[in-house]
Formats: sequence, C-alpha cells, structure tokens
Amino acid sequence: MRADMSRVIVERPRRGGVDRRGRAVPLDDLPHREGMRRPHALSGGARELNENLSPLRRYLERQVGRPWNKVYAEITEHLRADNAVQQHVRDHLSNFVAIKPRRCHGWYFTYPGDGKEPFSRLWYQPLYVDEKDGILKRTDRLPEEKARRHARRNRPSPPIDRVALAADRELRRIDGFWYELRLAPMPDPVYRAVVERRKVPLKAFRRRSPVVEIEVTMRRTGPPVRDAATGQPVEIGPEVDEPRAWNEYRRRHPDRRYAISKRRLCKAELRRHGLRDQYPENGPIKPAPKLDRLALRIR
Repeated sequence: MRADMSRVIVERPRRGGVDRRGRAVPLDDLPHREGMRRPHALSGGARELNENLSPLRRYLERQVGRPWNKVYAEITEHLRADNAVQQHVRDHLSNFVAIKPRRCHGWYFTYPGDGKEPFSRLWYQPLYVDEKDGILKRTDRLPEEKARRHARRNRPSPPIDRVALAADRELRRIDGFWYELRLAPMPDPVYRAVVERRKVPLKAFRRRSPVVEIEVTMRRTGPPVRDAATGQPVEIGPEVDEPRAWNEYRRRHPDRRYAISKRRLCKAELRRHGLRDQYPENGPIKPAPKLDRLALRIR
C-alpha cells in the first residue's frame, strides 16, 4: 500500500462554503428539480467532504486471495489510529470489505400495503473475509450471488397484453383471448352545481369539537360512459371539479380513451400478428352438440 494513501483520499478541496467561486451556470444547464438543501449547500454556508475512494477500492481488489490479517497489517502500517485524517481512511474499509459477513434479514412492505414479506440477502460490500480460512474474497463469486444474477438476466419478460394498430384501434388480451377494440376519446365532462349538506367539526384541530351541518355547493360531473372491453362504467372526468381530483384522474386515465366496440380475432388474424389465445387448463370450450329433431319426434 502506498504511504500517501491518506493524502490521495482525504486531502482534496472540500465542496461548498461561503467562498465558493466560479462562473455563472446558464439557465438551460440548471437542474429541473432539486431539494431544499442543495442550493444552500452549493451557494455557501455548508461544506461537505470531497473524497476520492477509488484508490482504496482498487488496492483492496488487488489483494483478493491474500490473508486479511496481512492486508490489514499493511494498511495500518501507513494509517495510524491516533491521526484523525488517517483514521478516517480506515473507517472507509467497512464500505468495501465485510470483515464479519452476515446475511441481511428483514421485511419489506408490499404495494399497496397489503402486508409485508420477509427477505434475506447477502451483504452489500463487494469483498468479504472468509471465516473459514481468513482469505479476502469477492462477493460476486459466491454461488448465491451468481444464482441471483442468473435469475435477473433470465427473468421472463412481462406478457404482452396490448398491441397498438392505429390511433383508434388496438389489440387487447381479455381473459386469455385476443380482441380488436375500437377506441374513442372521452367526451368533455359537463359539471353542474349541486348543493350538499355536510357535517363538519366546528374546530377542525380540536378532538372534542362540536359537529355542525353546513351547505356546500359542489360541481359534479354527469353520467359515465361504458367501456366495451371490460363492460364497466368509466367516469368521463373526476367526480368533483377540483385541481386535486383532476390530478388523480389524469394519473389513472393518462390517454383519456375508452373502447366503444370489440371483436374477437380469428385464427388467420392471430397468425398474422403472431399471437395466441390462452385457453383454460381443460382445453378450448367445445360447442354443445346439435340435437337431432327427427329423433326427438320419434321418441
């Protein structure tokens, strides 16, 4: 390990500060979105470390296959614990090497909050110290990590349920069968003023506030339209004419189109588009046999 590793990593100009100098950034190069702390940190008053950890990472990767005790002895030879700067470099070893590797166990919440499922994964460091022989090894060489990468590469692609043909036509899979749908834009909603009576607390921020009944004038939309694909009614607009309701409605209906008719594809059309119907496990539904009317009369 090079003797000036602490200077290479730590001794760099810190970012931020009051004396920040530089050219003005053009308006087109400014970020479209940024947090509340970032402009203050860049303009002045806040300073942060500007470390270059790549030399330390490259050094540790070159030591793969050696005993960790010897590697750590070389590191401590040039980085003293009584020096704040050099000890800071030693603290970064845990970012690259799992000295005592342990599997991470926990729970993650499923969307949309139906419950939580357990998970178990390896440590996040790219290197680890084998507890059996004390050798520094790579994490990506473990069978579990190889199996995880293989499963990620061979992850099946999501099934195709829609094929766009034109602006007003598309193919859609419904209950395993392919249909051709005719699409039409949503009609413009027409709102009308409706007077409603609501019960609201007199003081909203008090737990035991008395409840009063007031009259509220709301703008509500007209009747919905029926979607031919699902057979369910679809609202032509949000129920209440409010900006918050419109944002939620645009998120659920981004294209504002609905199906006005559907037609099931025949075998020739399925072959032309390279599609296949998914029949139930018992096979395709067979039509009922035709009854012989003459035989029924004889009986």
